[in-house]
Amino acid sequence: KMKRGAAFDSSFWVHAVYLGLVDYLLEDYELICPRAVEKELGRANPTSLQLRSLLEEKRVQRGAPRGQKIKLYGDGEREAINLALERRLVLLIDDWRPYEAAQLAGAEVVNSVAYLVRLYEQERVTLEKALGGLGRVAQRGTLRQEWIQLALKMVYEVHKKRGES
Repeated sequence: KMKRGAAFDSSFWVHAVYLGLVDYLLEDYELICPRAVEKELGRANPTSLQLRSLLEEKRVQRGAPRGQKIKLYGDGEREAINLALERRLVLLIDDWRPYEAAQLAGAEVVNSVAYLVRLYEQERVTLEKALGGLGRVAQRGTLRQEWIQLALKMVYEVHKKRGES
């Protein structure tokens, strides 16, 4: 099947690496990394090293928006939002305010915990991996609590629907 294109910001990428979601993302999307995101992630940490090797292998593309419809937020978020809007890409973003702004501007937005729930719904990750990931992100304190609570509810609903004990 044709993969949809997706742009991501730094926060999403950090969580995706932390939660072990990168391989799934590569299966589901043509990932496009805004140049500002690559810059923000820096050089010598596991998150940026994984991104750098995927860029070198051409499994993730580099991209930059032509214009600036959205002018707020950090460089990475702004570039990711504008790229998504210009090219009609899915926007993978974990920062609350930029997420809301992008949604209002008409982008299709997905955060890392919603993506994790989708993988559980599709039976591509186990209940343990889904709940474990949500727990780890909650402990980290780097994601909006409401999103984590919503994701937990959704995992519970899927679990119940399957009639698993």
